[in-house]
Amino acid sequence: MAGVPKEETVSTDPKVTLGDYLRRWLEDSVKDSVRPTTYHRYESVVRLHIAPILGSTRLLKLTPAKVQALYRDRLDSGCSPRTVKYVHATLHKALKDAVRWQMVPVNVTEAVTVPKVTKEEITPLSPSQVRVFLRAVKGERLETMFVLAVTTGMRQGEILGLKWEDVDLDEGVVRVRRTLSRDGRKIIFSPPKTAKGKRSIGLT
Repeated sequence: MAGVPKEETVSTDPKVTLGDYLRRWLEDSVKDSVRPTTYHRYESVVRLHIAPILGSTRLLKLTPAKVQALYRDRLDSGCSPRTVKYVHATLHKALKDAVRWQMVPVNVTEAVTVPKVTKEEITPLSPSQVRVFLRAVKGERLETMFVLAVTTGMRQGEILGLKWEDVDLDEGVVRVRRTLSRDGRKIIFSPPKTAKGKRSIGLT
């Protein structure tokens, strides 16, 4: 399903439900084309938010009104606008593929209103707060990781992906070349998602 779906993978049967389609979409289109963490995010959105409410809806009977009602239900149940935006992004991508494969005539998510997400400002630690934090973690097993995190701004996956060959003490830099993620119990090393993610950071 990376380009055109396998004949046995999806069905144009009018009885096929959204839940049926999403399960096949996750397994045959998404699983082998994205990082494990991204796949698990899509899968959890489908399992927790979409399938329980719209899973039994016939794929060809899905309407903008039903999708809009899904978003309203999620908000009313206590989900944040950001979570609903993830729901929308997942459903939009899935139905975009369904249109491309001529399983549905239109992507009904194009006609719905997505909740506005207010961007939260991140307040960094002040120098005095950093000093207090570093004193608190001194001697801890993960002290080095904490120091790298607060002094370089590196992400958790980037720090966990470091090897000694990435650290150049003579030049005083650490080179970000990979990230670590998990797929269940399996540990996976992957290159940074973007060119900017692959970088050198000063240690001084």
